[in-house]
Amino acid sequence: MNYLTSRRLSTAKIAKKRRRAWNKNSEKSTAVSEIFGRYNPASPETLMRKHQHAVKLAFFKRISPFLLLGFFLVGLFPYLLVTGLGSIHSTLFLIFLFLFLETNVLFTDFVLWNYFEGKKIFRIWLIEVPLTVLIIHFLI
Repeated sequence: MNYLTSRRLSTAKIAKKRRRAWNKNSEKSTAVSEIFGRYNPASPETLMRKHQHAVKLAFFKRISPFLLLGFFLVGLFPYLLVTGLGSIHSTLFLIFLFLFLETNVLFTDFVLWNYFEGKKIFRIWLIEVPLTVLIIHFLI
């Protein structure tokens, strides 16, 4: 047996021993976390619940008038096309206006949120609410 072969075998034995030791330690830590996990405020389960709660709140903080208008326009334009109500009676112009408004409203919303870095929500609403009311007023 040469030097390289014996060295490789000894390295494999050492790695095997380390894996066994690691598995024993991880079994002990999971048993402890299972017993005391719900009582520990820094346990992974508690942190996961806090993170999920923060994500839900972040989603509701991100809602803005232009974002709501974008979802509203998706339902309004097919309604205007089918019924023929509203101030615009040309089908082609209505489709073009829908694409134009949807794109620009969502783009403007993301620009404002990035400009204010999502911190000045009241100012964002002050800018977007009058514009949203004007857009809906001119469409209907």
